[in-house]
Amino acid sequence: MITNRTLADYAEALQNELRTLRAQNLGARLRNGLDAHSPRDTEMEELRKQRDAALTAGRQAETAMQALRNVNQRLMVENSRLIAADAPKPTG
Repeated sequence: MITNRTLADYAEALQNELRTLRAQNLGARLRNGLDAHSPRDTEMEELRKQRDAALTAGRQAETAMQALRNVNQRLMVENSRLIAADAPKPTG
């Protein structure tokens, strides 16, 4: 028959073993040159990626807007020529 004390001892032994395994894993990662990223480091890295993506999208949008401005300017010049060509000639 398993008593509560036996279960508590078993749970404590498991926790100790998990702590040991985590410490060994962390030590191995550090020895292999892999630093343990904190959740904050991971979050900052994700935010930087999002910022970079937003900046890239902003630059692309600005390039597209400039292309539209150029087309608009050319159309205005062409329309001005067409309007001037259709204007009645002064009689004199």
